[in-house]
Amino acid sequence: MTELHYAEWGVGLLLAAVFAVALLESLAVVGLLVPGVGLLMALTLAATDASVPVALWVVSGAVGAFAGDGLSFWLGSKAGPAVHEWRIFRRHPEWINDGEHFFRRWGAWSIVIGRFIGPIRPVIPMVAGVLRMSPRTFWWANLLSAPAWACVYLGGMYWLGEAFIEHFGELDLTSALGLLVIASIVAVLVSVLARK
Repeated sequence: MTELHYAEWGVGLLLAAVFAVALLESLAVVGLLVPGVGLLMALTLAATDASVPVALWVVSGAVGAFAGDGLSFWLGSKAGPAVHEWRIFRRHPEWINDGEHFFRRWGAWSIVIGRFIGPIRPVIPMVAGVLRMSPRTFWWANLLSAPAWACVYLGGMYWLGEAFIEHFGELDLTSALGLLVIASIVAVLVSVLARK
């Protein structure tokens, strides 16, 4: 296998990873437990170092976020008010209650605004489904907000990654993997401490 094929394989793997993390970070319940921002920062640094095209990076993240919110909306629509009885929401009723309050206050805008607010991002689409938001309204809000989020978050992180590489130089594979692992561990620790 040539060096080019390894490079293409690495780019494909990074694009799949940003899709998966963006999906999981947006997914109901799961997104409350995944340290998405830290993982996305680490992956974006690796993508910058691997010269993944920024447009592909942003599009992959946007599609993942769109899919995660869509699955959450579907889940909320199917489960309905029974989500209040889920064990995680019995232990942390404020998560679902805050999401419902935010949704009732902002309506369709809650899908757009909520995508940029970490603690409620994975709850709002599910709450929209539970409270029977019009599917057409939800899908339009999701379609508009996912690319906006990806441009702001992933595009901004990519720009910071480029500045990092320009200042510190390109990383070898061991250094890049080491930074990825360290950033992921720090993200998990910060997430656990914040929840406590």
